[in-house]
Amino acid sequence: MKPETKAVIAFIIVGIIVGIASCGIGQLITGNQGNFAALGLAIVVLVGLPQLLKKMLGIDQKLKWWLTNGGWIYLFVWFIVWIMFYNLL
Repeated sequence: MKPETKAVIAFIIVGIIVGIASCGIGQLITGNQGNFAALGLAIVVLVGLPQLLKKMLGIDQKLKWWLTNGGWIYLFVWFIVWIMFYNLL
């Protein structure tokens, strides 16, 4: 499997998990602080995930490569999952 495909799949899976976690954080903290905490969690994971995936997948690329090969998809998936769960609860 190509490294780009591995990166995209990993970012999609993590985006779903972080979207659900962001909804939980948003419910625990009332007001706009919960929304900002959820956004902060998503950004922290977006910056830290490439470091973890470098070791797990053995792909040695710069941050720009990681963001173009999965970072935008991660943000999109995270946002969609977060909004879906936010509206359900």
